[in-house]
Amino acid sequence: MKPRITLLTLLVTMLGVAALPAFAQTDTDDGPVVQAVMFYSPTCGHCELVINEHLPVIFEQFGGEPTVLYDDTVPLEEVAFYEMTNGTLDILLVDGSVEAGAIMFAEDSQRLAIDRPGVPRLDIEDIYLVGSQQIPDELPGIIEEGLANGGIPWPDVPGLEEALARIPGASEVDQPISEDSAGDPAGETAGTIPAAADESVGDKIARDPLGNGLAILVLVGLLVSLVLVPILVRRGSLQGGPRWVIPVLAVIGLGVSLYLASVETSGVEAVCGPVGDCNAVQQSAYASIFGVPIGVLGAIAYIALIIGWIVTQSSKGRAADIAAVLIALTAFGGTMFSIYLTFLEPFVIGATCMWCLTSALAIVGLLWFTAAPGWAAFERLRGSASTGE
Repeated sequence: MKPRITLLTLLVTMLGVAALPAFAQTDTDDGPVVQAVMFYSPTCGHCELVINEHLPVIFEQFGGEPTVLYDDTVPLEEVAFYEMTNGTLDILLVDGSVEAGAIMFAEDSQRLAIDRPGVPRLDIEDIYLVGSQQIPDELPGIIEEGLANGGIPWPDVPGLEEALARIPGASEVDQPISEDSAGDPAGETAGTIPAAADESVGDKIARDPLGNGLAILVLVGLLVSLVLVPILVRRGSLQGGPRWVIPVLAVIGLGVSLYLASVETSGVEAVCGPVGDCNAVQQSAYASIFGVPIGVLGAIAYIALIIGWIVTQSSKGRAADIAAVLIALTAFGGTMFSIYLTFLEPFVIGATCMWCLTSALAIVGLLWFTAAPGWAAFERLRGSASTGE
């Protein structure tokens, strides 16, 4: 018999999972098999969610724990294809961070006419499912219906036959296997999916020179603003702008943040423009902090800015000054946070999100327009405190 592992073991190395829950093992007789291909990335948070939380439940529901097959005759960092099968459900995982997997992903995206492909994406029958919501919501029903109708063969993914040929013991195209018939072929390995091969900073920037170049320009602007604005304020060379500028910029930032929050929480693909790859950013491990989506944090900040501006317009004296100071501090903190996020895009993730850059420009614009009024309000509050008023 082939060795068995829990599905979570697949990502121990890649994601640092410490605890591995046990799933009941269920042997199956020869029968109908459902086969699918799933594209993922080691740095994709939504992929982690699907593979760590949803697929184990689905495998348990349809046949039990999977056996993991891959070619152990090549270095782990070059392994692009992993087959998981329990005799009833058969899924080929394709690592898009490895060249062979990236080529298959690109060719399959072209076949499906997907201009801005994102992961996780699962091809089954003649359809595809995308994201950490659609896959777990719809896949079980498709599997159940497929088994009732005699099984589902491999989808028509370009290069699939060659990919399966690299895996000792893998099922052939249009020839489903069962646990009992797969045997114990030489070279078969059950184990963990390795981390993605290390890339240089230059390699990451080169993925999208235009988008990442824009991110670097915005990053430079953010850094310059963070240093220059306080200097100009202290010299009295910076003044606040028209009243309408602050709410307009805050509303723009809020709209962007709410949209990104909906993308991050639902797992659906974002609508991206011709430059950058916002889905790669939103599906990365950096799209949330302590489990809270970045878009949610941004929305909270912009709502606070709008409320603060309303207070400054509807109140006078100490309340208005406190609100002005808090607005400036929020804009300053938001700019610092945007510097961190914008740095990650070209230098760590290797992809740029135009939505994120729009939010960064909105928050740095707010810094320029709120710093001087905030400093003036701070001076008044300090003067009141010193005189005991």
